[in-house]
Amino acid sequence: MKAIRELNKPTPGLDEYLGCMGEDADWDEFRSHNSGASYRELRDVLTQNQHGLCAYCEIAIRGWRRQIEHVIPQSDAKLGKAEALDIANTVACCMGGTVQDDEDRYRRPVGHNTSCGQAKGSQNDENFIDPRILPALPSLMRVLDNGLIEADENACQMAGFPPDRVTRTIELLNLNVERLRSAREKRWNGLEEELGQIDDPDDPDMVSDWIRSELTPDEDDRLVSFFTTSRSYFGTFSPLAERVLKQQPQAWI
Repeated sequence: MKAIRELNKPTPGLDEYLGCMGEDADWDEFRSHNSGASYRELRDVLTQNQHGLCAYCEIAIRGWRRQIEHVIPQSDAKLGKAEALDIANTVACCMGGTVQDDEDRYRRPVGHNTSCGQAKGSQNDENFIDPRILPALPSLMRVLDNGLIEADENACQMAGFPPDRVTRTIELLNLNVERLRSAREKRWNGLEEELGQIDDPDDPDMVSDWIRSELTPDEDDRLVSFFTTSRSYFGTFSPLAERVLKQQPQAWI
């Protein structure tokens, strides 16, 4: 899970719906409003804002393999309904392992292999960390070479975040479910192979160019899947990754 920029205003379709309905605005009705065009517009804008990655697990999302997730669940008795149509309570997510696809996204039994919004469900845990309040630097989470993701205690201390909150967030989202762990391990091993193919791995300019290509958006403004895995991998042998991410403008957030 990485830092995400928060959208500061509703999309045109959502703004138009709220203006028409006022206090009668309802999430389920919004989804069908304008034949679903306003919902799709919001989903597209959120996806673009996140550079094409799920807000939680960082797998690439596109087409029908994505949905709008409410950080504060709609089922929350106090805030759910009030926050359902608040742009500040929405992010774009994957389907959480509920739709059959490749092994990175789906594995049986489905009930034990869900993640992200599907795993969090109706829980509104006070320790859950909204990705939009994460610091850009340093990363509070790190991925190990076996694909497991955990709290980086040193980074948490630097940023003033209790590591227990990060650990709890990982648990709520089930980010160490086997299908995601194995996908991150595959990504790690792929980077290891790429390093071996660099002509001169001791050349800082060559390594920096490679790191920049992996950690910054491409020409379509999309990031490579499992961003934090790449970030953690580069951190094992070079400080260049964090230097690249510090450079302004920080287009990867």
